[in-house]
Amino acid sequence: MSAFPRVLLLAGHEPTGRAGLLADLSTVRALGAAPVAIPTVQTAQGITTFQTEATPPRLLRAQVAAARELGPLHAVKLGVVPDALRLGALREALRGVEAWWVVDPVVRSSRGESLSRLSARHYLALAGPRVAITPNLEEAAWLLGLSEVRTVEEAAQAGQELVSLGFGAVFVKGGHRARGAVDVLCLPGQTKLLTGVRVARRPGLRGTGCRLASALAVELGRGRPVDAAARRAKAFVTRYLRTGQG
Repeated sequence: MSAFPRVLLLAGHEPTGRAGLLADLSTVRALGAAPVAIPTVQTAQGITTFQTEATPPRLLRAQVAAARELGPLHAVKLGVVPDALRLGALREALRGVEAWWVVDPVVRSSRGESLSRLSARHYLALAGPRVAITPNLEEAAWLLGLSEVRTVEEAAQAGQELVSLGFGAVFVKGGHRARGAVDVLCLPGQTKLLTGVRVARRPGLRGTGCRLASALAVELGRGRPVDAAARRAKAFVTRYLRTGQG
């Protein structure tokens, strides 16, 4: 816990910064925290070009070790991880870190290209009392083997089922729902609806999920209660959609 938390960002590098690691980094800096950015995979995502190259596990372990040598980590944000080998390397390198993890279970790009070979089982194995997971509606269904999650009620049920599997918090994002701007925050024994006004996405804006997870990690790293951290993260993303800044 720190007013100026160091937040470890583990995500894919998308060079334009519209999403992925650079979006995470800009979010953490905008919120007045200290980012430690480690790319899990390099990506090239253009109009017709798509290619990925995973970071060697040995280098991932060394980068995390170096970050830990330079100071404490107050939160961890986990984005795209290409495969189980890299996930294992990261878990090994982070052993003993007593901090919240915020897991954004991204396995595909916004256009549907594959970014990861992790299965739902790999994500469920990350569950713990200080692990928050931030699926959108499609990802929540995938994690639980459901055909779909559409309504607020279904999102709440999915979130509580994930909590029952051991997660300390589940933030089911409702941005893909046709109407409304309701996200669902599930904690052990309680469900809270985070309402807001739907903001039209400006052309070219991407990475709202990345920014939400990173903002949540910052606020948890500051020691805020999960409810307050989630509301601040949602407010940050709303400002980003309105202004394009952050």
